[in-house]
Amino acid sequence: MEPEGTQNVAGRVSLRRLAIVAGIGLAMLAGLWSLPIADADVARLTAVKLGRSALAELRPDSQAVHAVRLELAGPEAEALRPLVLAPVRFVPGPDGPQPQPAFAVVDHPQAPLLRLETRREGANLYLKAALGDKVAEAGTEARVGSVASLLPPLVALLLAIGLRRVLPALLAAVLVGAVVLRDGTFFGSILGALWGEGSSLVLAPLKFFGADISLDGHLGRVVADSFNLQILAFTFVLVGVVGVIGRMGGTQGLVNALARFARGPRSAQVVTSAMGTALFFDDYANTVVVGTTARSLTDAHKVSREKLAYIVDSTSAPVAGVAVVSTWIGYEVGLFDDLLGTLAGVPDMPSSGYELFFQIMPMRFYCLFALALVFLNAFTGRDFGAMRKAETRVRNGGPPSLARNVGEGTQGLSKPGVRERARDALIPIGVVLFTILGWIIYSGSQGLPSFSPASLADWKAVFASEAVSDNSASILLGGALAGAVVAFGMAVGGGALTVRETLSAFAGGLKTLFEAAGVLILAWAIKSVCDELGTGLAMVALVDDALPVTLLPLAIFGLAGAVAFSTGTSWGTMALVLPVAAPLAVSLSGEPLVVLACLGAVLDGAIFGDHCSPISDTTVLSATATGCPLMDHVRTQAPYAALAMFAAGAAGYYGVVAGLPIWLSYVVGLGLLLAGLWLFARPIPAPPAPAAASQPPR
Repeated sequence: MEPEGTQNVAGRVSLRRLAIVAGIGLAMLAGLWSLPIADADVARLTAVKLGRSALAELRPDSQAVHAVRLELAGPEAEALRPLVLAPVRFVPGPDGPQPQPAFAVVDHPQAPLLRLETRREGANLYLKAALGDKVAEAGTEARVGSVASLLPPLVALLLAIGLRRVLPALLAAVLVGAVVLRDGTFFGSILGALWGEGSSLVLAPLKFFGADISLDGHLGRVVADSFNLQILAFTFVLVGVVGVIGRMGGTQGLVNALARFARGPRSAQVVTSAMGTALFFDDYANTVVVGTTARSLTDAHKVSREKLAYIVDSTSAPVAGVAVVSTWIGYEVGLFDDLLGTLAGVPDMPSSGYELFFQIMPMRFYCLFALALVFLNAFTGRDFGAMRKAETRVRNGGPPSLARNVGEGTQGLSKPGVRERARDALIPIGVVLFTILGWIIYSGSQGLPSFSPASLADWKAVFASEAVSDNSASILLGGALAGAVVAFGMAVGGGALTVRETLSAFAGGLKTLFEAAGVLILAWAIKSVCDELGTGLAMVALVDDALPVTLLPLAIFGLAGAVAFSTGTSWGTMALVLPVAAPLAVSLSGEPLVVLACLGAVLDGAIFGDHCSPISDTTVLSATATGCPLMDHVRTQAPYAALAMFAAGAAGYYGVVAGLPIWLSYVVGLGLLLAGLWLFARPIPAPPAPAAASQPPR
């Protein structure tokens, strides 16, 4: 039992921290309400978002230009006219591909009527879109964001820091967002939000199994979503597989096999970083596979779980985002295809989203610098503040993580007497990866006459296909289940474990995941709340179209980072910010270099903000897979993300537009990374030597 004085001191420290956080929160709230978020600007952006979705649904399938009569009605409707006339495709012409719109507005009574009508009801904006008898139904209603829409991420951040507990902080943020959405009386909104979220959780299983009911709460909708459940199941199954692998000796066998490459903390980090870079085809698979399998290696060489979480998080999205073959490229290319009309007037712009992806590749400064920093950090052995403390703790014999029930590390994992062989780990994990990749190739190549692994165009078609994007969670779960079957077969069939021991090992790996699953569900719920509140568009409205051209890519990078941090989604940020950044870059500059830098800044800013956000699903998964407390991961990773962001912003998004050649910007950026490590980071101190044994007197 602690002495009374110690308890009083701890209480005073806790109250002091809460008081400081409360003061910071009040200051941030005051600053929040002073932000120049104009309702008219947010309403216009919201109308454009709805109009883009509606026109995509109404657009005829044929490649011809369709003559229509255009009728616009309601507030903000005039902002939709450029969307109707914007080019959406390229067609062959005498001087090369020519931009072509889907519609041409004519004044002919025989032409079908394209009617776009907006109306405002309270905080919501509605769009009624029809072409002749065809009416757009999906995506025709949205809330117009305001300062209040920024409250949920702010509440989540402040409470997580103040309470040092993530679950209640995220839950409070979801409830705050639900209250704001109610638009009723104060107490009525609170009671309605509590009832809606609670009842939706109770009814979610019925909805998942096909019952025709509507769920009034974000938590219930998240739990009933098949994609979310499959990602959770993928994580649980793979962690269970790693438990079986460890018990039958595969984990220690893998550590023994890697001993010739990883002989100390630095080389262990390099090997883990190489694993994260090699698994480039999907960020979820990268995070969970590397995070779960590398724990034994880093534990054996006294690398903290905080450092492992940083390595996993900073090699998953950055490498998947720039890889020419990944689940990300289909999404990014789809977004670029929608921008081709907007970019049609810019010289030397490509005629396909895939070509645009390659032109933007040299402008992906943050992704490439973040990857470089992971390796530079491993080679130099220098760390910042909180990460340095974590590394020092482990080198001095402390636990690999401060999380409860973190596991036994590499010692005591194997069942006594089993043969410790690396193949018992490599085969099941290899089955997981090859099943996922093979399933992707099989699903994505169904519409192709043939598939050639040597053809980049075929790979592009595979990963851009709807069969892959619509079933990515199912593919990941299928790969994990295949690995589980193989691991069970090897453990039982090889005589290493009995059936009961195998099931016990599988279940033992899941014990620490239940709290993490709750955090992930709440993170998804906050994304849903922010999307419904219009948080992203409210922040986008802060962009001033009078920015100097030299600062435009840097400002857009910062905007994308802020939106991703606040909403916890990199993909959602890309979809929100790209349609605003592209026309802004074209109107303010029109120079190809500036436009490409702005587009690259959106993609990389989204990943940077996602890295720093405690409500990002990939941040939560990185912490979960590595056995690191979420806020410890966020706190220790932030300085590294900030250093990579500074190098990308100074040498890249500002330097290139200011006249720095691209090749030189990479040299300068790498120099800034090294300078940051040498100026602000410090080597890990060597553990104290053991005291010499005292000699007995002669």
